Formats: sequence, C-alpha cells, structure tokens
Amino acid sequence: MPESPCLNDLGAHLGLPVEGDGSFAIAGVAGLECAGPADLSFVRSRRYAARLSGSRAGALIAPPGVHVGDRPVLRSHDPGLDFSRAVRWFQPEALVPAGIHPTAVIAEGAQIDPSASIGAHCAIAPAVSVGPRSVLYAGVTLYEGVSIGSDCRIHAGCVLREATTLGDRVVLHPNAVLGADGFAYLGDGGGGLAKVPQVGRVVVGDDVEIGAGTAIDRGTLGDTLIGHRTKIDNLVQVGHNCTIGEQVIIVAQVGLSGSTIVEDGAVILGQAGAAGHLTIGAGAIVGPQSGLHKDVAAGTRVLGNPQQEGRGFYRNMAALGRVRGLLRRVRAIERRLGMNAGDDEPGRS
Repeated sequence: MPESPCLNDLGAHLGLPVEGDGSFAIAGVAGLECAGPADLSFVRSRRYAARLSGSRAGALIAPPGVHVGDRPVLRSHDPGLDFSRAVRWFQPEALVPAGIHPTAVIAEGAQIDPSASIGAHCAIAPAVSVGPRSVLYAGVTLYEGVSIGSDCRIHAGCVLREATTLGDRVVLHPNAVLGADGFAYLGDGGGGLAKVPQVGRVVVGDDVEIGAGTAIDRGTLGDTLIGHRTKIDNLVQVGHNCTIGEQVIIVAQVGLSGSTIVEDGAVILGQAGAAGHLTIGAGAIVGPQSGLHKDVAAGTRVLGNPQQEGRGFYRNMAALGRVRGLLRRVRAIERRLGMNAGDDEPGRS
C-alpha cells in the first residue's frame, strides 16, 4: 500500500472504476454512521442509500446507480465484499517475526519450520510438526503428534490434543480446544458409568476458521472431520465423530451431538442443536434455536423446536397470533348459547 493512499490507488488494487476525485486521500475506513470527511465507507445496496444523508463519509464504495452526491465513489457490484478487501488493504494483518520465544517449551523431536513463530509460554510435545509461516501465539499447548500446516494462526490459549491435524491457512481463535475426549459413557452393570475410551483424532481441512471457546471432540475410534473452507463461530460444540463438509457455516452456540453429518454448504444458525447420528443435507439452512430430532433434507430450510419445514413454521407462527382472537369468538358464541364452558380457565382474556 502507498504511504499516502488515494482512491485511485485503491481502485487499481480492487479493480474498480473511480467516479469523481480519484486523488481523494484516504485517512481511514469506517461505517456510514461514524465515518468522518477523510474516511472511506460503503453502501451495501439501494436499501441503505437513505443513510447517506446523515453520513459524513468523504468517499464511498457503492453499487452502480446509487446516487452519492458529489462524493468520489468506487462502483462495485458487491460493495460489502469489496469494502472488506479495502479494509484488509488499508489495515493489513501485522507480520509476526519467525522464531521461538525463550519461555516456550519445545520437546525433543518436535519439528518447527524455521519460518514459523512460537510465542511465549507455548508447550509443544514430542512428534509435533509446525509448518512454514505458521504462528502460535502465547500459551498454545500442542499434545503429542499434533500436525499444523503452513500459514496457520493459532491464537492464545488454544489446546490441540493428541494427533490433531490442521491443514493450511487454518485460524483458531483464543481458547479453542480441538481433540478433547468425546462425551461417551456406558452403564457398568453396578449402577455406575464406565467411560468409553476416545482414541480417534480431529482432522481439519484447509482455510478453516474456528471461533473462540469452541470445542471439537476427537473421534471415539475414527476421526472427527472438518472440511475445507468451513467457518465455525465462537462457543460451538462439535461432538465426537461428527463429519462437517466443505464451506459449511456454523454460528455461535450451536451444539452438534456425536456422529452428526453436515454436508457441503449447509448453514446452521445460532443456538441450534442436533441430536446424534443425524444428517443435515447439502445447502440446508437450520434456523436459530432450532432443535433437530431427524434428518434435514438437502437444500431445505427448517426452524423451530422441534424442527419444522420453513413454510410450515411460518404458517404455524401466524396461526398462533390469531389464537387469542379465536378464543374470544368461541367464548362469545358460548355465551349466546348459554354455555359456561371455559369459565374455569385461569387468566383467560
């Protein structure tokens, strides 16, 4: 990025046409509501154009046809995506120098690429490998046999237990735990519980991002699998032997019981939960706080607890909104007929 970036520089980087003063000097990037006269902001679509009148932003990224007044603008068919690229260009991720912090504990036999960075107080067990340009921030713990690919970012406090395997360009946010024992117990015949040994692994593909405080359990015998380019939010629980496909999105506080299969491109929204041994089909969307007790077909949308097909859920919610009026009509009919049914119902309207 040039020392004093202007809109022309950014347009060339993003491959977007500039309208107006291309020499506009970009001092920062911000949302419409808080941007100042030297900042770049964006308008996602015509729906948000009304907010421009109250914005002080000096330059914009906006769709073709959206009037922005006399401000210079980069025209984009996907302003949200291009603005995020602009933010990355304007505020690039800080480079972490290679090397091993003197407080890190590295077991004999661990293989650390010379271009990798190992932060303060990391603990690395035998037979671990850390690939080129990967970064372990402070306090990361890697159990025996962990393998980390190239260009990964493992943030502070993460724990990767035995034989966990990460592909390339994986990001783990603080305090994620991969490879803990799955929750598996059997009755021991004497009224107690016997723990089932968990000897599988967690295997994560390339370009996966896993949020803070998320826990992904190892397989009981086989592996728990996370496919390429999948994104998992904070505070998600993935049980033992789950198989998560490619480009799946899992939002915060989702819980997947053991052996759940989530096929490619599915989206699971916040606080949804799935009973074990279910399949969520490719491209399916599971609504927030949904409770899954059976499979979800590919390409469908389900909501509610217990789950309902999308259109049926909305019809039922609309019907519930009419129940009070229906009860009033029924009671009026009962009074006209000289009936007293329902008088013993507490709190009736």
